[in-house]
Formats: sequence, structure tokens, C-alpha cells
Amino acid sequence: MTAPRNEGLAVAAMVVATLLWGGTFVAIRDTVSTVNPSTLVCLRFSVAAILFGLLILLRRRFPPMRDLFAGLFTGFLMLGGYWFQAEGLRTASAGSSAFLTCAGTLMAAVFAWPLIGQRPNRVLVAGLALAFAGSALLSLRDGLQLGRGEMLTLVGAAIYSLQIVALAKFAPTADPLALTFGQSVVVAGVLMPFSGDAMQTLRAFDGAAWGRFAYLAIAGSTLAPLFQVWAQSALSAGRIALLFALEPVFALVFALTIGAERFASRWWFGAALILSAVVLVEWRAAKSTRPPASS
Repeated sequence: MTAPRNEGLAVAAMVVATLLWGGTFVAIRDTVSTVNPSTLVCLRFSVAAILFGLLILLRRRFPPMRDLFAGLFTGFLMLGGYWFQAEGLRTASAGSSAFLTCAGTLMAAVFAWPLIGQRPNRVLVAGLALAFAGSALLSLRDGLQLGRGEMLTLVGAAIYSLQIVALAKFAPTADPLALTFGQSVVVAGVLMPFSGDAMQTLRAFDGAAWGRFAYLAIAGSTLAPLFQVWAQSALSAGRIALLFALEPVFALVFALTIGAERFASRWWFGAALILSAVVLVEWRAAKSTRPPASS
């Protein structure tokens, strides 16, 4: 998987990643009621590590060690983000989790300035503010009560925002497959001693549980992280953070359909704000990189 040839392809990859992640909120909510979060995250990324390892073997080209080490480093940050989100969803609603995940992830644009020198311009700042407001309208059902679950979710999102910044540093010159493989190995390996009897957990799954787990492992832990790394080879941390705001939009769609949650008209206004923010920033970015017309 080579780097995207233009920013448009990178944006498309990130949109697909947020679509896949949007479906994980309901799936995680319905799974952690019976499965320990550490066990769930470990199993998800064990599957991802196996799949990435097989792809590397089939490619018959060992990735550079520096890319694997970059994956290990960003994997620790990913671990924090995923585990805190899963633990928070034990008591936080899917809507509150989606909002806090979005709000925390938007901080990547702030962290990227002092850490790697990517200063957000005024258009991006305006887009981030619109996305924050839209996420609140879209995700929050009955207000936001910062209980234990919500606080854990926000901590996880802040950690994940640092993972976005780290990938913005490594991804432009790294092998995406090596990065995502390293990340998956770290997450699965660190959690394995705390995951209990994983095989017993899998044996207890019924048909619906297997379907949710397959989605979390393949879509949420394999494809989406790979698309994110691939997209970050061409996009700044701030733009990636803004595109992450699409995640609660897709989470809403899944919550209203598969999750059978009730509809509220203000959600569409929130979704419209997020979509407007993304269109504004990406339209200005495309305009600034467009070659001047020849006379």
C-alpha cells in the first residue's frame, strides 16, 4: 500500500476510516456488557496483528526497523485511546462517548503546534470550532454529565490525539503496513496478560456476538487504522483531527439504525455543522493547492 498520490485520496481514505469507526460505538456498547474491555481490545488487535503479519509475509519484503519502532511507539498511544474508550463505555452512553471522543481528538490540532510545528490556520480553527459545536448537538442526548465513564472516554480521546500527532511525524516517510502492524502487536501484547481466558470468551459468543466482534476486529482494528496511517502520509494532524469529527456523524447513523436509538431533529443540525466544517476546510485546502490557470 503506497502513499496516496494526492490529498483527495488521503481525505477519502480518512472518511472511510471514520465510517468504519462510527459503527464501533454501538458494537462496543453491546459487547462490553458481557466482555471485559481488556479482553475485547486484546482480541481485536490480536486478529489485526495476525492479518498484518500475513500480509507482510505474502509481500516477501521485510519492512524497515525504523517503521516498526514507529509503530510500536504509536501503538502505546493507540492502546491508551482504545482501552479508555472501551472502559468508559461501560457506563457512558454511545452518544456521550462519540462526543467526547470527537472533542478530545480535535485537540490533536492544538498539540501538533508545539510538538511538531504544525500551526493551524484560521480556516482550520474555524472548522474545528464548528465541528466541536456540531458534535455536541449531534451526540449529546440529555446533556453531558461527567461521570467516571465520560472522564475515562475523554482521557482516551486526548491520548489518541497524541497518536495522531505522532503519526503526522512518522507516516509521511514510513511503510503504512509496518506502522499498523507494530501498533497492533503492542496493543495485543500489552493487554494479553490482563485479558483472562480469551478462548473461553470466544467460545461463549453467540451468532450476534461473533458478528459484532468480526466487525470490531476487521473493520475497526485492521482496516480503519491502516486507512488512517495511509491518509496521514499526506494530511496534517489538524486536518486529520477535523476529519475525525465525521465519526460521530456515522455513529449517529448506526445508532439510529442498528442501535435502535430514538431520533432528535437537532442531530441533523449538528451533523450539518460538522459536514460544513469539513467541506469548508477541505475546499480551502484544495483551492490553495490548485495550480494557477495558464494564460
